[in-house]
Amino acid sequence: MLKPKKILLAVMPYEGEVQDRVTAKFYKNSAVKYMPLGVLSIAACIPEHYEVKILDAASLGLSLDETLHAIENYAPDILGLSVVTYRAWTMVEILKRASAPIKVVGGPHATRNHAAILRQGAHAVFVDDAEIIFPQWLEDGCPAGVFFGGQVNMDALPLPARHLLNIEDYRIEQNSDLLFNVGSLRLPMFSSRGCPYACIYCDVQQKQFNFKSVGKCIEEFNALIDLGATSIHILDDAFNINRARVSDLSQAVVQNGIQIDWSARGTVEVREAVIADLAAAGCKRLHVGIESLDDTVLEYFKKACRLKHIEQFCELCNRYGIDVLGYFIIGAPGETDEYRKTLPERIKNLGIRLPYFNLLSPLAETPYYDELLRSGRFERDYWGEFCENPVRDFIIPEVRSVEEEDHLKSVIDHYVEHFKRREMPTFVS
Repeated sequence: MLKPKKILLAVMPYEGEVQDRVTAKFYKNSAVKYMPLGVLSIAACIPEHYEVKILDAASLGLSLDETLHAIENYAPDILGLSVVTYRAWTMVEILKRASAPIKVVGGPHATRNHAAILRQGAHAVFVDDAEIIFPQWLEDGCPAGVFFGGQVNMDALPLPARHLLNIEDYRIEQNSDLLFNVGSLRLPMFSSRGCPYACIYCDVQQKQFNFKSVGKCIEEFNALIDLGATSIHILDDAFNINRARVSDLSQAVVQNGIQIDWSARGTVEVREAVIADLAAAGCKRLHVGIESLDDTVLEYFKKACRLKHIEQFCELCNRYGIDVLGYFIIGAPGETDEYRKTLPERIKNLGIRLPYFNLLSPLAETPYYDELLRSGRFERDYWGEFCENPVRDFIIPEVRSVEEEDHLKSVIDHYVEHFKRREMPTFVS
């Protein structure tokens, strides 16, 4: 009898990743770890006659060498790498050094870079959703090439194969820098994929909004509660794009007697009925990219909202008891020193107790970077060169002077210290 083929799906380690000058280290708490839902969703779709293992090297804190050791120890017949552009260097190193007879790559990095990834040693590359095409590729004998999955029907998929991971690896160890307390096990889920907006700084590759039905979401809520979740975080790119869907889901949470701390990533919401439904269903926090309190900058960013919408959103959330985790970007053209000086007080007046501050930077695969290239602000395609030949600890290219860059970083450091001194909300399940 033939032994089943062994498949290892691996998430890249942090070692050697692109140096992030965008987000202050304060917001990167090592206690917060997210299960790799993409590979878990693919794993759930692989036929049972294969043996499947997941290696989440990032959450486990493995080095590159430790990741390679774990791969070699398992000795898979097929090694699948889930890759974001920030960790392309480790991808190339693993493609070079791992002895698996077949090595394949998927994830956001593959969207624009599939041809380069083939040249870097991958046998096959999967672009977009792979839940359908990867199992089909296995059954077809694992041919070489690039395979495009498009967007799958999310309702037709089984729930992610979370049982393939040790849930203890994702427990939260409390520390003084945690922005809020949600108990010991905050588990993520996707209720949708993609975002149709065209914000210039954003590197989300899927622009078609694709979502699960309310019934499927309720099934996943219950599954996470059965796993012992003390909090659920909906990791969507744009959770509240569809008003009816959000209200229907919120009402279904109440109707099904689900009582758990939960939160979602979404956009500025001005429809009171939606906020009211979310609050009634127990939603405690909305993670929202506000980005600026200046209409000129919001227009430059190609944001759909304006200051009046932000003010309305914050007023509604304050009224209904939902905390806003507001993300702000500093360093846009036309942003004044006066704006930067008054921003903390304005955020406070909006009632936002949990602001995150990022530096506007030309991330890979963003309209902002593409425009800088087209306009000649960059003399060459730095990200293109990196993706073709990834290097360890690559530094994001910048168009500002060193002095301006240092000044903006000091502004953000001041903001972080200012809000660290304020009492943060606590939610205990």
